[in-house]
Amino acid sequence: MTVGDGDDRDWIFRRDPRVRIPWSEAVLTTTDGVPYLAPELQLLFKSKDVRAKDGTDAREVIPALDSDRRARLAHLLPDDHQWQSLLRVDP
Repeated sequence: MTVGDGDDRDWIFRRDPRVRIPWSEAVLTTTDGVPYLAPELQLLFKSKDVRAKDGTDAREVIPALDSDRRARLAHLLPDDHQWQSLLRVDP
């Protein structure tokens, strides 16, 4: 099963090949052993042309991301992207 493009070491974002994430961080595995793309990277794909269901996904998933994954998505999205407000953590 393939969950994206990459080389032997990294997952590579097909829309911007400068975005490279080690496979061990980009692909997670369910308790049943099924691989899936990390949620922040899936949201990155959905962020280009946001549909209503993508916004719903973002509102549900972003609060559940750990701080590292949240920071990664914040870094990868444009500063003016509508989801940046969801990514801010209040002190």
